[in-house]
Parts: sequence; structure tokens; C-alpha cells
Amino acid sequence: MRIAMLIAISLAACSGSSSTSVPSDEARKLLIDRNWLDVWPTSDRERLHVYRFVPTMGGGVYQDRTLYKGTFELFKFKATGDEIHFDLPETKTKVQSPYTIDAVTGPEPFDLRLTIFESPRGPKVYYGIKAETDPHGMQLEESLAKLRGE
Repeated sequence: MRIAMLIAISLAACSGSSSTSVPSDEARKLLIDRNWLDVWPTSDRERLHVYRFVPTMGGGVYQDRTLYKGTFELFKFKATGDEIHFDLPETKTKVQSPYTIDAVTGPEPFDLRLTIFESPRGPKVYYGIKAETDPHGMQLEESLAKLRGE
């Protein structure tokens, strides 16, 4: 028992970041109008995946891209505090997935982590910035332009 406890404590200490689950009523609000990235790119060729959930535009967008090139897919969705219902018109696929949002300390510059347990596209884990409220989707492009040196 003591050895198992020491192993659990060691693993927790090595994880490098702490997290706190966000209550489901707040999670739905945090999901909306925010860029959710799987990585913060460190080069112009690094691939990143981005989700944006924007009810005012009638749905959301998923991007598979680098700083200069990529593809996108529009989708419709409905979100509660603990589930996202995806409707992907291109493939006529519907996916219902539980999700969680956690307050985290990194990786930099992120302080939120979105986990989509049955993600219909890309990875299951994405990161966001709580201070970002980006109803028009321009903050991501401005941040990526800075990385390009523009």
C-alpha cells in the first residue's frame, strides 16, 4: 500500500502541470468563441489542429493546418455543459461526445484544456486561453502572424 502511494505521488509530481475541472455550467460558456489548439506552433511547418465553436455563425469550424497552409471543415453543433453533439454535413456524420474543460497551468501560453472524448476530427485534447473571447476568429490569425514575423 505504501509503495503504491509513493508511486502515485511521484507520478503526480512528474506530470508538470496541475489542473482543476471547470463546473459543467461554466464549461459551455468557455467552449464558445475561443480558439482551441492541440499545440502552440514553434515553426511555420508544425501541424496544428484548431476547433472553434461559434453559435453566431451557425456552427463551428475545424482546421488541420500549418501557419501557411491547411484545410477546414464546417460543422453544426449543440453543446450542453458536458456533451457536444456534432453534425458534420460533408460526411453526413453525427457524433455525440462527452467533454470536459480543465483550468491548467500550461503548456504555455495556455490555461485551459478541452478534452473531447469522442472527437470526430483530430486529437482529443486541445488548449485555450481563458482571457481570449474572440467572436470573429481574428485573434488566432494575429497571434500566428506574430510567429511568422509579420
